[in-house]
Amino acid sequence: MPADDTVVITRMDIPSDFQDILRRHLPFSDAGELGEDDDLSDLGLDSMGLVALMADIEDSYDVELPDEFVAETTFATVGSLWRAVLELPAEWQDARLAG
Repeated sequence: MPADDTVVITRMDIPSDFQDILRRHLPFSDAGELGEDDDLSDLGLDSMGLVALMADIEDSYDVELPDEFVAETTFATVGSLWRAVLELPAEWQDARLAG
């Protein structure tokens, strides 16, 4: 099979500390590991929970989330939210990684 037809599927590792932050705002999640495809609204995240979750992310990682962070696609799944955190500007990533 030619290399350009190769499909590479990778699973995203969601750090346990990030899962712990999320779990506080997901009333329908259990103690098991959260997967990247887990739907946040199915796990109970609503608009009030979203605001509280954003504040918790800001406090936990010592960052201020930009306005464009608030998007339906950002908060669709565990993986989409983690990807958005990873894509924060470098100075915010340094603070996140130090935490």
